[in-house]
Amino acid sequence: MLYFFFGQEEFNIEIEIEKIKSKTVDKTFAAANYRVYNNPVFSELIEILQSAPLMFGKVLSVINCEKYFFDIKGKINFEDKELKILENVLQTVPDALTVIFVCKIPRDEIKKIDTRRKIYKIISKYAQISEFPEFKPYQKEYAAWIQKRLKQKELFASSDTVSFLIERLGTNLRIVDNELEKIKLSIYPEKNIKNADIEKICTSTQDIFLLTDYILLGKKDLALSEYKKLCTEKHYLEIAAVLQTNFSRLLGLKVDSLSMSASEISRKTGMHEFVVKKQLEKLKNIPADKIIGIRRRLLEAEYLMKSGDMQFGDLAVELAIMG
Repeated sequence: MLYFFFGQEEFNIEIEIEKIKSKTVDKTFAAANYRVYNNPVFSELIEILQSAPLMFGKVLSVINCEKYFFDIKGKINFEDKELKILENVLQTVPDALTVIFVCKIPRDEIKKIDTRRKIYKIISKYAQISEFPEFKPYQKEYAAWIQKRLKQKELFASSDTVSFLIERLGTNLRIVDNELEKIKLSIYPEKNIKNADIEKICTSTQDIFLLTDYILLGKKDLALSEYKKLCTEKHYLEIAAVLQTNFSRLLGLKVDSLSMSASEISRKTGMHEFVVKKQLEKLKNIPADKIIGIRRRLLEAEYLMKSGDMQFGDLAVELAIMG
């Protein structure tokens, strides 16, 4: 069986992979039969696609393949003759082998898979394709996703409380899921989440909003101090993710404010009009170019952390904060 997953929502991609893994791989032999590869070159790729289980049970191979599709450092190109061989091999993948091609796209990026590429056409011809686009705060699908996760955790929340949760935590699904777990433990045996629970338990996230304000206003000393404090409570990747979400939302508000009223923005985003007005007041004297520059630095920091170009990931975030 062949699958091809791509998009910005890596958390949802990982959930789908776990579902397939639970149905495919015998837990007894998981160490040998569950395999993950990062951008294998042609010869290695062919070997992977022709591999059989080392022991009993079926093999699940996850192939991260961003370098097959994007012009990034270490990009991998396939010659026409190699693509022909690849297509032949995809037609004869062993029954005991399940392969998932995965192309994760960095959050807040406008990159899209180029469906005109031969490698895409070949893989999509034989694989089941699923796209996992990034949720936006105002999307009904995002609120529905949260309600689904709540049900899985045997929790309940009103639609207003879900909206409040989104306003507080943004759209990073991994962070939201972690916070829901914290809330579940904190309110046990109660199952109904209230706004007060979110305010009380998700305190460190509120501090990230304070950090966002310091960065926005150019208060670098205060921003760095607040970041250092947050690092004692949260991993720097979580902090960077929430910052990206915050500045993405602020940029959207700034752009919308050029042609829309606060009430119109409220209807579009699902945010309360009072919150929209408060945010627009904060952004009144902040040019859009400044917000774009901050987001760009955060994206560059994320790339450095994920590519391993910097030994200390938190330093990349510090540099982004200091500008």
